[in-house]
This record gives sequence, C-alpha cells and structure tokens, in this order.
Amino acid sequence: MNNLIFSNINKKFIFLLILAFYNVISAQCIPYTGQVMVTGNTYCLNGNLSVGTTIDIPFGATLIIQSGQLQSVNIGVNGVLDISDGASVRSTGSITIGTFGTQQSSKVKLGTKSFLSLTGSVNQGDPSFMGAFPGTTSTLEMGTNSVVEICGTFSQQSTTYPFVNYVGLPTGKAYCIAKADVSGGGAGSVLSNDSQIIAIAMGPVTNLGPGNASFCGPNATKLMCPALWPEGLSEDKNACGNAPVIIDDIDGVCTKPAASGTPDSFTKFGITVQEKSSVWPENIPNGFLAMEAKGKGFVVTRVQHVSQTPQPGDAIAEPKEGMLLYDIQDKCIKLYNGTEWKCIQRSCND
Repeated sequence: MNNLIFSNINKKFIFLLILAFYNVISAQCIPYTGQVMVTGNTYCLNGNLSVGTTIDIPFGATLIIQSGQLQSVNIGVNGVLDISDGASVRSTGSITIGTFGTQQSSKVKLGTKSFLSLTGSVNQGDPSFMGAFPGTTSTLEMGTNSVVEICGTFSQQSTTYPFVNYVGLPTGKAYCIAKADVSGGGAGSVLSNDSQIIAIAMGPVTNLGPGNASFCGPNATKLMCPALWPEGLSEDKNACGNAPVIIDDIDGVCTKPAASGTPDSFTKFGITVQEKSSVWPENIPNGFLAMEAKGKGFVVTRVQHVSQTPQPGDAIAEPKEGMLLYDIQDKCIKLYNGTEWKCIQRSCND
C-alpha cells in the first residue's frame, strides 16, 4: 500500500516537473525574423530588421523590440508591441491598435528614449465596444523621453478611457506628434490624463479632447507653442522621420556648475506661511526676497497673449525691460528683454 502511494506521488511530482519545464520553455522569447506570430508566444528582436509585409501581432502574442530598429509596412496590434529602452519602430504604412468590440486588450508600449515613427496613420480600435465591455482597452503607453511621430492621420475610437498613457518618470515627458488630421470617437473622447504627455496636433482636431495632456493645436506651429515645441521637429507637415532627432535633443540641455566661494550677502526679507525658523531668511545667500510654502504656489501676472515682437493689441501696451508674465496662449512664463518677449526655458543663458 505504501509503495502504491509513493508511486502515485512520484508520478504527480514528475508530471508537475514536466509541466513547469514546459511553461519555462513556452515563456522563452522566440527570435523574431518576420515570421507569422502565434497566440500565446513571445517574440524578441535584437538588432535591425526590415519586414516587407504587414506585421500582425495576434491576441495573446507579444513582440518585444529589445534593441535596434524594426522597419515595416503596416502593423496590426491585437496583442502587445513592446519597444524597449532606446529601440525603435519605423513604418512606411499605418498601425492599428486594437479591434472594435473584441473584448481583448491590446497595447503598444514605448520605453525610455524609444520611438515609433509612421509615414501613415495611427488607428485605435476600441475593444470595449464604447464602454459596453469595461475592463478591456487598447492603449499607447509612453516612457520617459519617448516619441510617437505620426505623419498620417490619428484616429481614436475610445470614449470611456484615454488612449495615450504616460508610464515614465514623474519628472519626465513624452511627445505624441500628429502632422495630419486628428479625430476622436465623440463626446467623452480624451487623448490622455497625463500632463507629461506633450501632444502636438499640426492639423485640424475633431471630436477629441486633450484631457490633461500638455496640448498644442489644432494647426500647431512653433510660434503658437514655443515652450512645448521640441527641438528637431520640422514645421513641414510632409517632413517625416524627425523622431530620432527630437530624442537626441530632448535632454541635450546646457548645464554649468554652481558658483562656489563665500557669499557676498544674505537675504534680508522673507514671506512665509510656515512656522518661521529663527535663522530664515538670513541663511539664504545672495538673495533679496525669499518666499516659502509647502502647499501654495507663486502666481505671476497672467495675460492672454503678447507677441514676440510687441504689437498693437497685445495685452501689455508698453512693456518694460525685465518684465515677467505668464502668457496663457503660449503656456509659458515670458521675460521682456527690451526688444522681445521670450519664453523662459532651461539653458545656460550665456
């Protein structure tokens, strides 16, 4: 009897080992060479690959671009397309993410400093059937300093959840750029709930709200939103392929070491809404006025708009050199240098 029990236990143990081994094998990444993908499998690309036919990622399948660049014609994503840190996907056609009413979630995810550049369009299909099947989504997830460049049209179908989500560092940003027409699914259709998403619509926009995204458009130009416009983005709507240049310039900011040595003076005046320290503000070097608060902000004068070169009809009729204000239209704090209004931007300010 004991031998029989032991034999049964051994059989169960061996079966579990075989099952575990099978699961490990199944979970391994299959090298992607352009072959037809199968539901349940994960495929990986390391290096550069050009595929001359439509790429279809079926439900339950994942394609990971671990390094290098995938070049293709059209792409259909019903599973997951994961573009890892520093990798990229270029398409001479369009990409469709999700299929309407399927109740199957799909996703395109971009890692840090990765990009997706399309000569064609982005089309989102809503698997939730406009919210009838909650819990299923088709989304575009963007990491820190990632770029999606769409030279064709942008079409979002979902109305009950945002299509574009930011998944990078809280202090980072990502660019979603559409050079042609942008459209949504109607009332309630929102692009993104994340302010780190900088959405630039260079064509008309219909039936789609920006949500909390930092938005420039419709018919965006650099002059319209200088503080949001990335270096490297051409204003020519027919010029595609700017994404790698934009990424190179995103964090190419001039910095200088802080001043060292003995301060010339210390701050004498301070405004605080906190419990005042006995040494504050006198412990802050080289200041005239110090302000502090944990739950309040400093609001400069807000005006609708001032032109770069002062024009009749501007909100400020006679600007003075050194004047500061917040331009509501251009969404930036501006400084008048005596001849021009300039958005204050991070630089060495030489």
